[in-house]
Amino acid sequence: MATDYEKRRKVMWMREAEIKHSRIAMMAAAGWPISELLDGPLSRLLGLPTLLADGGRAPSLFALSGPQGGFVLLAMLSTAVLELKTLDNVAGLTPTGYVAGDLKWDPLELRSKRKDMDLAEIKHGRLAMLAVTGMAVQEFFWGTPVVEQTPQFFKPIGFY
Repeated sequence: MATDYEKRRKVMWMREAEIKHSRIAMMAAAGWPISELLDGPLSRLLGLPTLLADGGRAPSLFALSGPQGGFVLLAMLSTAVLELKTLDNVAGLTPTGYVAGDLKWDPLELRSKRKDMDLAEIKHGRLAMLAVTGMAVQEFFWGTPVVEQTPQFFKPIGFY
């Protein structure tokens, strides 16, 4: 049987993982359609080739060739640094007071509303994980960009 300490440690480990995955999913839920919407206009404006995949879809992160390969490598290294920074906290090897997901970065000084913000972050993160999964499934089966499948979300009201 696990002791109370081991149970708390396991829950903290899972909460930390959920928060990290939630944050990534929230960035992906916003970034995926934005990349499909802005890549063409920005590449034309700057005179660069478009980086979208066939049919105007966002490129896969598994395609490490080209400019996105360097970005993916940089993102992986940055993630590894953050992961190493929080690993000791979650394992209980540092002083107490650590809150899962707290990177000690609060430029808007929202710490006073921390409890409400924690709950909102978990709820929005769970929804974002479902949304990104839905976008991936949609693009896989239909083969068209997310922004073309749901134009009502990506065009001003009255223009679609």
